[in-house]
Amino acid sequence: MSQNRFYRITILIFSLLFLNIVILQAGVHAPKGEENKIKLKIKGKERTYYELDKNGLNYKGVGKKFEVGDSIRIGIYSRSIKAQTGKKIRNYGFTVQIDNGKPQKLKYNKSGSNVTSADRPGWNYTQSGVWFMYLPVKEKGYKIKVEPLKGNPVVYVRVSSKTLKKQGEFGDVLKTVNRQDRWRIETHNEEKIKTKLWYPLKKEKQLQYEINGPSSVKVFTRVEFDNGNPKDDYYMRIREDGYDLGTYYFNTEKSEVSSVSKTGKTVGKWRSVWLNIPKGKHYYTFTLPNIEDNLEKTVYIRLKEWQEEQ
Repeated sequence: MSQNRFYRITILIFSLLFLNIVILQAGVHAPKGEENKIKLKIKGKERTYYELDKNGLNYKGVGKKFEVGDSIRIGIYSRSIKAQTGKKIRNYGFTVQIDNGKPQKLKYNKSGSNVTSADRPGWNYTQSGVWFMYLPVKEKGYKIKVEPLKGNPVVYVRVSSKTLKKQGEFGDVLKTVNRQDRWRIETHNEEKIKTKLWYPLKKEKQLQYEINGPSSVKVFTRVEFDNGNPKDDYYMRIREDGYDLGTYYFNTEKSEVSSVSKTGKTVGKWRSVWLNIPKGKHYYTFTLPNIEDNLEKTVYIRLKEWQEEQ
């Protein structure tokens, strides 16, 4: 995939407000190669951080152990070193690059804390700088590169990933505001045929939903396969009340059991993203962004509202 295509991706950082989320699994990741590390004592527990040198820190396969179709939270935790005396505030920063995407510059202004390390007595460390990214699980996980900014003090980094689950169940399937036609997708499984209705999203078309919040909605997507490749990728743009929420990138495999009833064409395995709906009535518009060959594709959309456990 070209870097230019990834430059158009906006990684949406979801607010967890109104979402009853349980973090079921977690993992801490070590960078590739031999990197200097240090154990920091934080609230009575030792946590391993890696020194961010001029060559940066490279991570591979972040989140790959989780199930495709789930959502994960990738956390970038950072702290700078400081003497026990001197300036109370420490400025530092770095860039974070996901796969071949555009690097995101992060800057922090942190005061000191009571975090210490037996590896380096006489020094302490700043409060934590935290950056979260909420992404769909990919089969091979994500590549993450962290690089320092010029003039940085010493910085230590810790990267983790966690799956996110919600307590409750799905309610009704949501319909578009103008009741557009839905197409049937059949799934043949163990001599049974399950049929579900999906909205086709095509070039220069749009799907619009009216949704009342606070609520959370899961957006299921499937791309139509029109070539012999076993895998395909696609993009989808979402707007909230006319403002861009983000352009989402999905990568999927051809389903061996699902096809469009009307045309017989095979579709990919479904991929999804969660929407956090703020209080009040809002309108969500789905389109295919003009990214290389993306406009020539057909993507099927299905929205379901989540009902929290009471």
